[in-house]
Amino acid sequence: MGTKLLVTSAFIIIGIVVSFSIRREAPGLAIEETSIWKSYDRYKESAIPYRIIKHAEMQPLISKHVSSGLLRSSLQGTSVQGRKINHLVAGKGKTKVLLWTQMHGDESTATLALFDIFNFLSATDENDSFRHFLMEKLELHFIPMVNPDGAEVWKRRNAMDIDINRDAHALTTPEGRFLMKVADEIKPRFGFNLHDQNMLYSVGSSSKPATISFLAPAYNLVRDMNETRGNAAKMVVLMNRTLQKYLPDQVAKYSDAHEPRGFGDTFQNKGISTVLIESGGYQNDPQKQYIRKLNFYVLLSALHAIADESYEQEDMEQYHAIPDNGRFLFNLVIRNAEIVKDSLRYRASVGINYSASVDGTGKRLNYVGAIEELGDMHNNYGYHEVDASSFVSIPGKVITMKKGEWEKLSLESEAALLRQGYLYVRFSDQRSPAGPVRNRLLNLMNGISVSSRPIALYQYPNFVLAASGGKPAYAVVNGFLVDLSKKISYLPNTYGY
Repeated sequence: MGTKLLVTSAFIIIGIVVSFSIRREAPGLAIEETSIWKSYDRYKESAIPYRIIKHAEMQPLISKHVSSGLLRSSLQGTSVQGRKINHLVAGKGKTKVLLWTQMHGDESTATLALFDIFNFLSATDENDSFRHFLMEKLELHFIPMVNPDGAEVWKRRNAMDIDINRDAHALTTPEGRFLMKVADEIKPRFGFNLHDQNMLYSVGSSSKPATISFLAPAYNLVRDMNETRGNAAKMVVLMNRTLQKYLPDQVAKYSDAHEPRGFGDTFQNKGISTVLIESGGYQNDPQKQYIRKLNFYVLLSALHAIADESYEQEDMEQYHAIPDNGRFLFNLVIRNAEIVKDSLRYRASVGINYSASVDGTGKRLNYVGAIEELGDMHNNYGYHEVDASSFVSIPGKVITMKKGEWEKLSLESEAALLRQGYLYVRFSDQRSPAGPVRNRLLNLMNGISVSSRPIALYQYPNFVLAASGGKPAYAVVNGFLVDLSKKISYLPNTYGY
C-alpha cells in the first residue's frame, strides 16, 4: 500500500511538473518562429511614413483604435501649451507594462513603431496566437508623445525649455508630473523608456553605428544590480539576441552613469524594471524606417518575454558583454585629402558632420554641413568615405545666370555643371535666398567669395576632388559626397550663402 502511494505520489508530482512546463512553454512561441518580421509591411501605419509626426496627425489614428475597441483611453494629461497627452490601455492581463515615447520632441522613431504595434494588435491573421497571448497575459499602457509641444517644433525640450527627462525629481513640468502620476497609479512591472540618440554613436570603437542602444538604468550612484535592475538587464540580453539576426554587431549599451533626475533611473528605484531603448543611425536610412521596424519587432519580442516570463532564464552576465556606445563616427570622412594653408601643402583626413533643423513646413529636415576634424583619423569612420590620396582638392567654381535660367535648370543640366567643377550659382539680376535650398545640386551664392582654401577647419564643406589631370572625380556639396562617375540624384538640400 505504501509503495503504491509513493508511486502514485511520484506520478502526481511528475504530472504537475510536466503540466506546469507545458503551461509555461506552450504559449511561448518565439517571435522568430512567427511571420511577424516578414509581414511587417502589413502592420506599418501608412499614414505616418516619415520621421516627423505632429500631435494633430496622431489623434485620428488613436481615435481609430479606440473606436475599434483595441485601446481604452485612460488618464489624460495636458502639455504646457494645452495639447492632450494620451494614456492608452490594451489587454486584460494581470501584468502591467508601461511604454512611453518622445519625452524629447525630436525623437520620434518609437512613436511611429507604437502605431505599427497598434495595427498588429488589431489585425487578424496567422499571428493570432501570438497577439492573443499578449492581450490575455498583459495590461499594456502606452503614452505616445509625452512632449507634444516639443514635437510640434521638432525640439528636444518642452515649451518651458525644460528637458522632461531631467524632471523626475523636481516635477516642474506638467508632462513630467503626468508621466509620474501614471506610473504611480498603475505600478507596472516593466517600463520601456523610448528615445532616439545621435546617429554618430558607434558600437564601441568600431566602424559600426550603434543603431540600437539599450540600458538597464542604474537606480543609485554606485550602480548596484538589484532584482529590479537585474530583470531589466535580462530583458536587454533577450532583446539584443532578438536583434542580432537583423542588426548584426550594431547594438550597443548606453552609458549607465546614474542620473537621479531621469525617469528611467527613478522608476528603477521605485521597483519598476525599466529598459531604455535609444534609436541611433543606420546606413541610408535618414527617415529611420528600418529602425522603426526594429523597434516594432524588438518591443513585441520583449512583451512576449514578459507575458511568458522567459526573460527570467537569461544570463545577466551577458548584459555586461554588450559593447558600450562609442563616438567614433562621422557623416563623411575624406581620407588623405590635400590641404592647402598659406605656404603649406599637406595631406590629412577630413571629418564632416551635418546638423539638422526642421523646415518652414514643419515636416521636413534640412541639413547644413561643417568640417569638424582635420588630421589623423585612423580610428574614426564615416557613414560614407572616400580615399583622396590620388586627388587634388580645388575650390568649386561659380557660374552666373539669371534667376529664371536657374529655375529652368534640369537635374541633368545641374549634374553636367557639377562634373565641370561648378558648385555655386550667382544670380545676375537679383539676390538669391539664403539658407537651405531643396531639390538642387548646386549652392547659391551672394556676397561671399569662394575661399582659395577649399578645405579648412569649421568652414562649410564645399570643394572638388580632382584627378591629377584636373578632371573632377568627386564633389562635396554642403557636406554631401557626390561621385561624379555615377548617376547623380538631387541632394537632401544644398545651401544659399
